[in-house]
Amino acid sequence: MKAAIYIRVSTQEQIENYSIQAQTEKLTALCRSKDWDVYDIFIDGGYSGSNMNRPALNEMLSKLHEIDAVVVYRLDRLSRSQRDTITLIEEYFLKNNVEFVSLSETLDTSSPFGRAMIGILSVFAQLERETIRDRMVMGQIKRVESGLPLTTAKGRTFGYNVVDAKLYINEEEAKHLQLIYDIFEEEKSITFLQKKLKELGFKVKSYSSYNKWLMNDLYIGYVSYADKVHVKGIHEPIISEDQFYRVQEIFSRMGKNPNMNKESSSLLNNLIVCEKCGLGYVHRAKDTVSRGKKYHYRYYSCKTYKHTHELEKCGNKIWRADKLEEIIIDRVKNYSFATRNVDKEDELDSLNEKLKIEHTKKKRLFDLYISGSYEVSELDAMMSDIDAQINYYEAQIEANEELKKNKKIQENLADLATVDFNSLEFREKQLYLKSLINKIYIDDEQVTIEWL
Repeated sequence: MKAAIYIRVSTQEQIENYSIQAQTEKLTALCRSKDWDVYDIFIDGGYSGSNMNRPALNEMLSKLHEIDAVVVYRLDRLSRSQRDTITLIEEYFLKNNVEFVSLSETLDTSSPFGRAMIGILSVFAQLERETIRDRMVMGQIKRVESGLPLTTAKGRTFGYNVVDAKLYINEEEAKHLQLIYDIFEEEKSITFLQKKLKELGFKVKSYSSYNKWLMNDLYIGYVSYADKVHVKGIHEPIISEDQFYRVQEIFSRMGKNPNMNKESSSLLNNLIVCEKCGLGYVHRAKDTVSRGKKYHYRYYSCKTYKHTHELEKCGNKIWRADKLEEIIIDRVKNYSFATRNVDKEDELDSLNEKLKIEHTKKKRLFDLYISGSYEVSELDAMMSDIDAQINYYEAQIEANEELKKNKKIQENLADLATVDFNSLEFREKQLYLKSLINKIYIDDEQVTIEWL
C-alpha cells in the first residue's frame, strides 16, 4: 500500500517546538510497522488549522487516486474544525477508497472500530452544523427584529447604498424607482412600463426585475425574514405607503396572464429552443374574428416576439401550434426504438446521484459562509446556479417517475407505432413526448429534434 503522510504546524506550534521533524519520524515509523510505502510527505508549515485553503493539503487531495492511505499525527492536523475533519474523511478519503489513520487517537478506518468511530464523529459534526445553522438563523431574526435588513456590505439593493450593512438612499436610483412606480400606476402594465422607459432613453431591465421592485415593501420602510418576521425597518423609505398599496391593488386586479405558457394548453411545453437567440419558444393563444366567425388561434413563438422592450426581436418563425405539433408527432412515430433502452431505472439512478451531488455542493457553500471565507453576495450566484440544477434534476426525476407509473405508456414505449396517440390523455401525450425528446430546435423552417 502507498501512504501519504500529511503534516501541519502553525507558526506558534513551531515556536513551541511541535516540530515537523518529530511528526515525520513518528509517522514514517508507523508506515514501516504496517509495511506501507511512503508515497510522499505533504507539509503545510505556518498554516492555521482553521484555514482549509492550504497548498500541501490541496495538492494531496488532488492525488488521492494515486494513494491508498492518508496518515496524520493527530486529528487536529487535518483541521481544528470537527466539521471540516469529518468532511475530509468522508467526502474525500473514503469516497476515493483511501484509508485514514491518526496516530495519537489510534483511529484507523480500515478496522471496524475505526469505521464506527467515524460514524460517531459524523454525528457530532452534524450536530455542530445544525447548532451553527440555528444560531445563524436566530442572529438573522434578531437583526431583522432590530429593523436592519438582511444584506451585506457587498450586497446590492436597487435604490439604496449599503454602508456598514445599513441602507442609505441612493438619490439617482431612488428617483428612477419613483418614476417606475409613477409610470406603472398610470399604465397598469409592466410591458407598457418597459416601453415607456425605453422611449425615455432608459436601459430597460427584465420583466421580473420590475415585478420584484413594484412588490417589495422594503421601499416603504419594512424589513422581513422569510415568513417569520416582518417589521418596520430603520432605513428611510423611498415610496409612500399610499402609492405602494395602490400599486398592489393594481396587481390584484390584473390577475393572471391568459397567454402564459400553461402546461394544460401546450403539448410541447418547455421543449422548444430558438436557434437564433437561444431563448425558449412560448405557446400563445388568441381569439380572432373573420367574416363574422370567431376563431381560436394557437401558435409557438420565440420569447422575444412579445418582450421587445427588454429583448431584441430575433425574427425567428412563428409556427402555428397544430402544424408544428403534427410535424413532431409524425417524426416521433417514425423514430426507431431498436437501440433505445426502455428501462428508466438507470436514468433515474443517475439523476438521483446528480441531485445528491448538487445538494452536497449546496451544503458546502453554506459551510463556506459559516466559516467566513466568503460574503453572502459572493455566494449568491453560485447558490442560484446550484438551485437551478436542483430544480432541473427534480423535474426530470418527477417526469421519469410519473412515466414509470403510467402503465399505459410504459407498456407501449418500445414500439410507438402500436400506440394510438390520439387515444392518450393530454398529460399522457406530454409525458410520452418528454420520454423521447430532450429539446426541439427551430431555425425558421428547419425543425431539429434532439432525442434523449
